Amino acid sequence: MKINQPDAANKSVFLALSEERPKILNFIRKRVRNTQETEDIYQEAVTRLTRQISNNEQLENPIGYLYRVVINLINDSMRRGNAYTMEVLSDDITSQDPQPEERVDNQQRLAMFIKLLNRLPVTTRNIIVMRKLYGKSNIEIAEQMDISVKAVEKKLNRALKMIEQNMAQHF
Repeated sequence: MKINQPDAANKSVFLALSEERPKILNFIRKRVRNTQETEDIYQEAVTRLTRQISNNEQLENPIGYLYRVVINLINDSMRRGNAYTMEVLSDDITSQDPQPEERVDNQQRLAMFIKLLNRLPVTTRNIIVMRKLYGKSNIEIAEQMDISVKAVEKKLNRALKMIEQNMAQHF
C-alpha cells in the first residue's frame, strides 16, 4: 500500500487521532480485558482508517469512523471468543479508579450540579437534599416541612427535570 504525502487535511486527521488515542484505548480496554488484544484492535482500526485516507476517501468524521471500526472489531473478537480473556499474573494490572479525564469530567459535572442546585429556591433545594442525600421519603419531607406530599412531589420533579435539562445541554 502506497501512502501519498499527507496534505493539510490528512495532517489534521492524524493530529486529532494522536490526541484521541488515549480515549480510544480506554474505550477498547473497557470492553476487552486482554491488553494485547486492546493494542491489536487499536492498530487494526488505525490501519483501516489509514487505508481509507490513502485511497482518497473523504471521511466526514474520521474519529467517528475509527470508533465504528473499533466497535466492529470488538464485536468480531467477541464472536471468535477472544474477548474477555484474562492474562494470568499480568504486569498490566489496571486501576479501578477513574481515568484522569473521567475524574475531571466528574468534577465538572458535580460543580455544574451544585451551581444549579444553588439557583433553586431554598425550599426546593432542601427537598432535593432531604430526598437524594438523606434518603427521606416524600411523606417524611412533607411532614418535616409542613407542606403537602403533592407539593413535595411537584417541587422535586420540576427541579430535577430542570437540573437534568441543564446538565444535558452542557454534557
